[in-house]
Amino acid sequence: MTTAVRDAVVRDYDVGVFQRLNDFQIAKRHLDDDRDYVAELGDVICRHGLHDVVGVTLLHKHFEISDDELVVREFVDNVSYMKPWNIEELPRLLPYLWKAEVTGGRADYFPLEFCEYPAQIRSEVEQDLQRLRDSSAFLAAFAAKLDELGLGEVFGLVHLRSRDGLVLAAGETLLETTDEERRILTLRPAQASDVEGLDTTQTLWIYRPAMSRIGAVVNGPGGGVHCAAHCWTHCTGHQY
Repeated sequence: MTTAVRDAVVRDYDVGVFQRLNDFQIAKRHLDDDRDYVAELGDVICRHGLHDVVGVTLLHKHFEISDDELVVREFVDNVSYMKPWNIEELPRLLPYLWKAEVTGGRADYFPLEFCEYPAQIRSEVEQDLQRLRDSSAFLAAFAAKLDELGLGEVFGLVHLRSRDGLVLAAGETLLETTDEERRILTLRPAQASDVEGLDTTQTLWIYRPAMSRIGAVVNGPGGGVHCAAHCWTHCTGHQY
C-alpha cells in the first residue's frame, strides 16, 4: 500500500545512506525494468515548475567510502573530479544529489554527493538550493510518486547546476572514466564521435514541459548522462 506523504524535509548528510546505495551494475539492472516510469517522475517536476532546477538521477555508487568521508565534485581547468573528501570539509560544500526516504507519511531527503562550486556561480547555486528546500509541496509529491512506483531505491533528485563548472564546445560531449583503485571519477569534455558505439546506460534525465499535453518530455541532445563500461559517460537525450 502506498503511503500518503504529507511532509518533506531536507536532512543533513548521513554517510550510511550513501553506503547503502546500490553498486552501479545492480542499479543498472533496476533501470532496465523501470525505465518507463522516468516520464512520470518528470511530470511531477514540471507540474511544480522546477524543471530548470532539478532532474532525475539513477541512484548508484562506484566505490565505497568510510564513515568519515563524503563524495565531492570539484572543477579544475574544465575537468570535473569526483572523489572522497574528509567529512570535516562539509561546511564549505553544497549538495547536488539527494535520495528520498518515506517513513510514516514524511519524506526525508538525504544529500548524497556535494560540489565545490566555482566562486562565480556559488551564490546562484545557493539561491537554487533555497528554492528547492522551500518547495515542500514538490518534495512531498516527488517522494510520494517514488513510493507509489516502488522506486525509492532506484531514482533520486539531482541539481542541474552541478554541471555548470564544465564548458562544452561545438560537437563535444562529456566523457567519464573511473579509477576504482584510487576512487576517482574524472569527467571531461570530449568529441562526441570518440564515444559513439559505447554500450551506455542513462543515469540522468532533464525535462521540459510538454506543449501538447499536461506533463513532461525528456530534453533532446544534452538532456541526459549515460554510463558505460568503466563508467565512460556522454551527454545525450531522447524523446519518450
